[in-house]
Amino acid sequence: MTSSDIVKIAELARLKFSEDEIATFTDEFNRIVDYVGTIASLNLDGVEPLTTVSGAVNVTREDVAGECLTTDEALSNAPRKNEAFFKVPKVLG
Repeated sequence: MTSSDIVKIAELARLKFSEDEIATFTDEFNRIVDYVGTIASLNLDGVEPLTTVSGAVNVTREDVAGECLTTDEALSNAPRKNEAFFKVPKVLG
């Protein structure tokens, strides 16, 4: 990355940096890119992609319809309601 790349990124993010900060960021970005680039030098043949770190399996129950509340039961403790719905404050204009 060059200093002009850093200036362009800063403009897109609406940030302003001094010349010293731009030089520092240029150096830091280049070191980060070089470090990440070390992955390309590794021999990853036969390595399976990692899908989870812990090896835990997502165990979920079957989605089975069960007994439901009636409308009256569901609305019985609602602070504000009408005949079939909960009333809530308006969120969007």
